[in-house]
Amino acid sequence: MAALLRSARLLKFSPSGLLQVPGSRRSGAPLGRLYSWAVGGRRTGVCSRQIGFVSDSISRCVWPYTAGCVRNYAVATEQKDEASVAVRSKQAQQFDWALTKLDSSVRRTGRITKTLLLRVFHDICRTGYPSGNQALLLLRSCGSLLPEMPMEERNELAHRVWDKLQELGAQYDVSHYNALLKVYLQNEFKFSPTDFLAKMEAANIQPNRVTYQRLIAAYCQNGDIEGASTILGFMKSKDLPITEAVFSSLVTGHARAADIESAANILSVMRGAGVEPSPDTYVTLLNAYAEKGDLESMKKTLEEAESADCSLMDRDIMQVIFTLAKAGHQQHIPEMIERLRHERGYIPGTLIQIHIMFSNSSKDGYQSEILLTSDDG
Repeated sequence: MAALLRSARLLKFSPSGLLQVPGSRRSGAPLGRLYSWAVGGRRTGVCSRQIGFVSDSISRCVWPYTAGCVRNYAVATEQKDEASVAVRSKQAQQFDWALTKLDSSVRRTGRITKTLLLRVFHDICRTGYPSGNQALLLLRSCGSLLPEMPMEERNELAHRVWDKLQELGAQYDVSHYNALLKVYLQNEFKFSPTDFLAKMEAANIQPNRVTYQRLIAAYCQNGDIEGASTILGFMKSKDLPITEAVFSSLVTGHARAADIESAANILSVMRGAGVEPSPDTYVTLLNAYAEKGDLESMKKTLEEAESADCSLMDRDIMQVIFTLAKAGHQQHIPEMIERLRHERGYIPGTLIQIHIMFSNSSKDGYQSEILLTSDDG
């Protein structure tokens, strides 16, 4: 799970980029244009001798004042630059502090607590100078890394972070929109992909491959193959590669559209396109069968994965167990428990997720059974 935060370290841009507004110009209009009214103005009726006399008088009176203004402007500019550097330095320090806190929590427990995340959020808001990197880090923490919070509350927190940091001046780019999309997917939040694209367009943010990939996943999460095909057409028109993640989303999409046969056939389509299914693909298909409660197809898929030398780890099996529990097929959970290998470094966050998942369920026996398997981990 720490890999979800690891990419944040790559976002330590040079200080000069932290406060720049994407798509904006660093400087204003040329001075000549700003003061065009003072250059080449209309002629007046005053004779040249009068102009010479008046100009000499004005020069003696105005020049000391003008020179003083220039000096004051130079001092003010220097002070402003120093203030900007101080702000950027403070942002960098705050980012390092937040990253360290959150990363340490993920490494130790496999999760982030609500208390810690809110503390980091409030501290960043208190400074009044949130950077784009800090916003990205907080947004990415509002998904599956917060297992103790219900999905609805995670989405509310993500929107709260988005609105507040933007209000305080954080500049968003395509990576922030992509992070929000990932949070939506992890929290199973229902939204309109077309409206999401419209908001990006209104903000003058161009979607990229990751954006389209996650919009396809959003359509497929709801079994909307037609919508996913539309986005797929956009990707093809832009010569964007169709990745394994897209194929995995299509597996889910077909399965939730009640076409499990087409979902299984996606693996053959992948091979035909030169993309070999990975463990993630097999886990996606397993989850599709788990939602249907089809234990025999699950066993067959596990055998196919082993034959393809795609070894599934305990966390993969745990995902399938989660899906069985959510879909109400707890009777098949013991079969999956037997597949656990009790790998070293068994993630504590997984146990917390199990506890939360079954906390409101009458199937406490399965919760205890899973928890007991962690004794050797």
